[in-house]
Amino acid sequence: MFISSRIIAAGAIALVAAGGSAFTAAGLGTSGQAAGPQFVGGQVSQSVTGAVLGSIVYDFVDGTHTGIKTVTLTFDAAAAGKVPHIAFAGGNAVAADGSAVAQVEGTGPYISVVDLTGTPETGATGIAVSVPSS
Repeated sequence: MFISSRIIAAGAIALVAAGGSAFTAAGLGTSGQAAGPQFVGGQVSQSVTGAVLGSIVYDFVDGTHTGIKTVTLTFDAAAAGKVPHIAFAGGNAVAADGSAVAQVEGTGPYISVVDLTGTPETGATGIAVSVPSS
């Protein structure tokens, strides 16, 4: 019984060591795309006033994710028909109005698209979304 306890304990220690090594292995490489500054969703502060915002989706100029060309905002039904305004902080601090909030295909979510292709936002550190009360 004493020998089998040692074998089980040794097996458990080996299992923990093997499992732990998966978590402590070498970190992520920082060459290629990860080496330069990129926009990473959730790393930019976001605020909204005047409506219930469900999501913000950014579409980028290219694969480097450093220039935002469109922003798609999803709202609840109370925002229908209203025109939201966005203002970025940081970078070139682009501000623009979106399209009037409308339901997609009559049954989908309520969205507004802000087109920034003329002046893409670069270097954003925050975004403020405001929706007028009427």
